[in-house]
Parts: sequence; C-alpha cells; structure tokens
Amino acid sequence: MPNIAESCRIGDAAAELGVAAHVLRHWEDAGVLVPPRAPGGQRIYNGALIVQARLVQLCQRAGMSLAEIKELFDTRSRARRVALFADKQAELRAHVDDLTRTIDFLGHVLRCTHPIVDQCPDCVEFSRPGTSRSA
Repeated sequence: MPNIAESCRIGDAAAELGVAAHVLRHWEDAGVLVPPRAPGGQRIYNGALIVQARLVQLCQRAGMSLAEIKELFDTRSRARRVALFADKQAELRAHVDDLTRTIDFLGHVLRCTHPIVDQCPDCVEFSRPGTSRSA
C-alpha cells in the first residue's frame, strides 16, 4: 500500500483496492472520494485517500449508500455519525434475524415428513409474522 507521502494514479489505486478504476471515478462523482489532480489533470491518490477508500468499502459492505457515506465523511457531529451507524446496525441485526428465521425454516422443511408444506403445523407456524422457531 502506498504510504501517505507516496502517490499513485487511479489505475494503481484501483488495483490496490481491488476495484475497477470506474468505481473510483463513480465515488468521485458522488463526492465521497475526491483526489487532487496533477497539473496534467490525472487523479493523484496518496495513502490517506487509499485509507479513505477502504473505509468507503467497509461502509458499503455494511450496506451504506454513497449518500450515507458522504454524510458520514462530511459531518463534524459525533452524535450524527453515531446515529448513522446505530441505524445501520439495527437494520443489519433485523436482516440477520430474518436470515436466521429463514435458515430455521429451511432446516425444518428438510426434516419435515408432511407430504405438502402447508399441511405441516410447524411450517404454518413459520409463516406467521414475527414468529421465530428453533430448527
């Protein structure tokens, strides 16, 4: 990885991050990652921008939109940053709960001996909103 004193062009930065160069251009268009330009107009990425890009990747893996990430980087308010992450964490926990419930259902269906799924009382129970059953 380039250190903060070193700089590289967009192709090298993209390779370092494991993304295509057009992704970095898209992030620039969204205002999330804005590299300075060399006199010839080429984008210049230093170590600090690479770190910021890695943070963008982490936030995207957490399900944050580029608009949310831009707000996160732009805000000086710790309370707002905490609120953004708390909201995303709650959203992810709900998604994990849904996935866990789905995995439990699939596990039950794999063991279910009823000829038709909707004739199984346990399968029907899984269909109720908010119902969570152990597999």
